[in-house]
Order: sequence, then C-alpha cells, then structure tokens
Amino acid sequence: MGDNPIDVFKEEMENEEVYLKVNAMHRVRVIATLLGTDKIKSVLLPYFETLMKKEDDEVLFAMAEELGYIAQIIPQQSICLLPILEQLAGFDETVVREQAVKSITIVCSFLGDNEIANTIVPMILKLASNEANFTCRVSAVSLMCPMYSRSGNQKEKLRQKFTELCSEETPMVRRAVATKIGEIAQYMDKNHVIEVLITVLKQLCQDEQDQVRLLCMESIMNIAKILNINENKTNILPLIISSAEDKSWRVRLALSKIFAELAEAVGKEIADSSLIQIFSNLLKDSESDVRVIAVKSLAKFIKFVSPEKLNLIIPLLQLLAKDAFAQVKQNACLVIGQIATILPKDISQSKLQSYLIELMSDDNQDVRKNAAQSVGIFAASIGPDALSQFIPHLKKSMEDPKWRVRKETMQTVFHLALTLKNTDIFLKHLEPVYVLFLKDRAAEVRTIGLSRLNDLIQTYKIDWALGSFLSKCLETLNKDVGFLYRMNALYAIQQIGLVADGPMIQDKLWPIVQKCMKDNVPNIRFVSIKVAKSLSKKIDHQGTLNQIKQAINELIDDNDRDVKFYAQEALQY
Repeated sequence: MGDNPIDVFKEEMENEEVYLKVNAMHRVRVIATLLGTDKIKSVLLPYFETLMKKEDDEVLFAMAEELGYIAQIIPQQSICLLPILEQLAGFDETVVREQAVKSITIVCSFLGDNEIANTIVPMILKLASNEANFTCRVSAVSLMCPMYSRSGNQKEKLRQKFTELCSEETPMVRRAVATKIGEIAQYMDKNHVIEVLITVLKQLCQDEQDQVRLLCMESIMNIAKILNINENKTNILPLIISSAEDKSWRVRLALSKIFAELAEAVGKEIADSSLIQIFSNLLKDSESDVRVIAVKSLAKFIKFVSPEKLNLIIPLLQLLAKDAFAQVKQNACLVIGQIATILPKDISQSKLQSYLIELMSDDNQDVRKNAAQSVGIFAASIGPDALSQFIPHLKKSMEDPKWRVRKETMQTVFHLALTLKNTDIFLKHLEPVYVLFLKDRAAEVRTIGLSRLNDLIQTYKIDWALGSFLSKCLETLNKDVGFLYRMNALYAIQQIGLVADGPMIQDKLWPIVQKCMKDNVPNIRFVSIKVAKSLSKKIDHQGTLNQIKQAINELIDDNDRDVKFYAQEALQY
C-alpha cells in the first residue's frame, strides 16, 4: 500500500465488495483535505471520471454526496467540480441524480451572481436541451428553482425553457415540472407568475397522466399564497373546481389532503363563497379513501370558514358519522369535537350530540377511542349541561374490552375535570368514572390514572383526596382479591402523601400502609415498604417515624427475597 493518500484510496476502490468502496468514497473528503486544491483538480477529479464509467449506483451516490463536501473544502475553486456533477445529474438512478443536484446547489452557494448567469444557467439550459436523455431534463427542472432568482439577465431564457418542458412528451419531465412549478413561482415576479406559470399550470392540470395532475395540487396551493383574492378567483378557483371533479380518485385524494391549507391560502372570502361547496362534494365522494382524507382535512378546514357557513357542513357530518367505512367515522368523531368549539352550543347539542353518543358504541375500537377523545372537547365546549348525557356512556367506555378505549376515556375525564373545575360536577359525574382506573385490568390504564392524580388533588384540594378518593382506595385494599389492584391503590396513597402534610399522613395514610405491610401477598408487602419510605420523608413526629422503621425492620428476615431486598434498601438510605 502506498504512502500517498490518493494511492490508498485507489487501492480501496479496487475492492470487489460494493459496501467497502462506498465506505472508501465517504472518506474522500479527508483525502481531499490532505491533497489540497491543485491535486484535487489534477489527480482526484480525473480519477472520479474513470470511476463514473464502471461503478455501481451506490458508489456514484456517495461520490455525488462527497463532491458537495469537497466544495466546502475548496469554496473559491468549487466551480471545477461542476463538469462531474453535471454528468451525475444525467444518470438514470434517481437518488444519484437528486444528490448531484443538491451538490450543484452547494457549489452555487459559493459562486457570485455573474458566475451563476454565465456558467450555471448555460449548464442548466444544456441539460434541459438534452434530447437523448430525459433524466438531464428532469435535473434541469430541479436546478431552475434555486437558480432563477440569481440568474440576472438570463431569467427570460429559464422561463422559456421551463414553459417548453411543460409540453414534454416524456411524462417524467412533466411530473418534475408539476412538482416544481409552485416552488419556482416563489422567485418570479407576480406578473410572470400570472402570464407564464398559470398558463403552464392549467395545461398540466389537464394532462392525460393522472400522476402529473396529482402533483399539481401542491403547486396550486403554493401559487395561491402569492396571489390576491381577485387573482385567486380568476386563476386558482377554476383549477380547484376541475381537480375536485377529476375522473381519477387519486387526484381528488391529493386535493383533499391539502384542502385546508388551500383554504388558508385563498382566504376566508373564497372559502366561504366557493370552497365549502367544493369540499362538500369531496366529503360525499364515492371513493372511501377520498372521504377518509377529506374528513381528516375538515378538522383544519373549519377554522378558515365563517361559523354561519358551518351549518352547511353539519348534514354532511351527520352522514359521515354513519358511514360504512370505519376510518371515515374515526375522523368524523374528531371533527364533531372540533366543530363544537365554533358552533353555537344549542346547535351542537341538538344536531351533533346524539351522533357522538352513538359513535361511542360503534363496533370499531378506533371509532370508539376517537369518540371518547372527542367527548372531552365537545362537553367542555357545551358546558356542564351536556355532561350528564355523556356520563353513562363514559362509564360504559371504561368497561370497554379494548384498553386503548379505556385509556382515552380516562384522558377525557382528566380533560373535563381540569377544564370545568367545578367540585359539585366532579363529585357527582366525573369521580365515579375516574375511580374505575383503580380496578382496571390494563397496567397502562392504571398508570395513566395515577399520573394525573396530583393535578386533580391540586384542583379539588386535599380534602377530596383524603375523603372520597381515599375511601375508594380503602375499598379496593379491603375487598379486592387481585393484588395488582391493591398495589395500584397503595401507589395512589403514595401520590396523596406527596401533597398531604405530616399530621395528615400519620393520622390518615400511615395506618393503612402499616396494615398492608403484614399482608399475605409478598408484592403488597414490598410495595408497602416503598410507600412507607416515601411517606416518612414528610413526617416529623418521631414516634411515627420509629413505628415505620420498626415495621420495615420486621420484614428484613421475610421469606420473600424481594420483600427482604426492599426492606434492606429502605433502612439503608
């Protein structure tokens, strides 16, 4: 092996294993630093030329990437990298081509505007005019966007070439134009956008290939952002209407995905007057996938529509809540909750509440889960009046066979309890649902119930925790044979102890824990040790502290090794 770093590199590149050659190529930036500018030009780049003729795509991708790093090593001379990158930009493999474009963009960041106009633009035009290789034309489209603003007096040529590429016979080139037209519009003067790009966009939106029409959707949104209301009415609205009626469901799906962002871009006036009717048709689409995405977008779309216009959406939402496709109903659940925050309370209650209650009993667990989540937002928006209607169904949800539904129900109870902050309502309606977590068979539900207990105590005060809630914990400890439930109750007592003061702990909590330390189940005994240790940190009364220490001492020689371990640990620290 030679001492010269380039010789070492060449030797590694002779290896038969592709991954070894890729690794060697990723070390080339280090070699370039050692070689210096002159040898990069005279030795490394000519060697790269030879590699391009024989190497696999993985190696060429690494080469394209490393050329971007080498540009940062020799920023003043990085223009010498362009001939190789130009060749890589015409390769068949997409990832090689795209990486070459990225590295060319890095090189351009070190060039002045004159060099962009005199060197880069001619290179782009050369790529765009390559009749033999469509991949060159695809790369040219990608390069036009970042280079347009810096192309000086060459902008007209780039615009013309971009327009020409829109009429390309090769679908892949038209797809590239459809993807980038919204991006290049951000760099053009508005009059050029309206006179040139809108014409191109209209042509692409009527393309025979649905993939091209589909890719236009994002560009429609980006162009709408730079036009005013009248310009959007004249130029963008007809494109939205035609796309919503497109024969390909994939195009309608793509439009549904961005409809909310599109409404934001064109403004509330157009959203109210025109888009709401177009969106209504998408919500009723015959293709279930379109309806799924349309309902998902509806949750955002309603924010950009006047509240009085939302009345047009309600009958559709009622229809969607009874859709045969479960995913449609899942998304409809969430929209019902969101729309209730905007609509007048009486309309939400009379038009939507019964549908949400029905969805809570749906056959699909994800529908029930989303319905439980939506209840929290819906009931909090309507107020205490609606709560009594939902409580029986929340209790039923806490008995659901699927733990994810029960977990979401528990989250809803927290949301309502911490939003309403009404003690009477909490004790009458929400507490009976909340305490069901003490006996839930899923550890995840029990954990979530404990995790927010502290917040509830802060809101409803320690008197509630030491009174009503503690009695439920005692009931679980005294009556339940399941040791997991009793352990959960002990952990709940530990949480109360974090908020209660010393006298309360020694009078109310310690006697309960002391009794549990003599339980027949080892798991209960060692959890009691942990809880006792936690409680002792807030007790000042020496007599009680001695009792705790003595109770733990008695378990040092317990028959169960886990109990023995926790007892020793508690006395040690």
